[in-house]
Amino acid sequence: MSYKILGKYLSDLNRDFIRYSESNLSEYGLTLNMWRCMIIIENNKGCNLKDIAKALNVDGAIITRNIKKLEDLNYVIKVKRDNDNRFFDLCLTDKGLDILKLINEYHDKWYEKITYNFNEEEVSNLINLLNKLCSNI
Repeated sequence: MSYKILGKYLSDLNRDFIRYSESNLSEYGLTLNMWRCMIIIENNKGCNLKDIAKALNVDGAIITRNIKKLEDLNYVIKVKRDNDNRFFDLCLTDKGLDILKLINEYHDKWYEKITYNFNEEEVSNLINLLNKLCSNI
């Protein structure tokens, strides 16, 4: 029976996050997946399409389409590798970095909202437990 309640809480949390995010992201022409790609690129300098697909656990074709859209928005650029012109690394542009910073500030407010009456230990425990749940998938 606990799994039903857990599923409901996770669903409610996810639904609220999506609702909170979509209007802000659309202001910059982004989707949740595109924003997640930007985060991975920023946190993994010199990553490529395969790295992003693996990190997000999604099909490479989806990532290819998202990266193309990010390039069209001038948020991401492809940089050819010095040692092999067949491959390229992805980097955020200055515009992409600025947009990512604004969006992350916005998401920080959502995080503050949902953890409002938590102390630091409770937040830490929650994150550790959720991480443990996800590692079981």
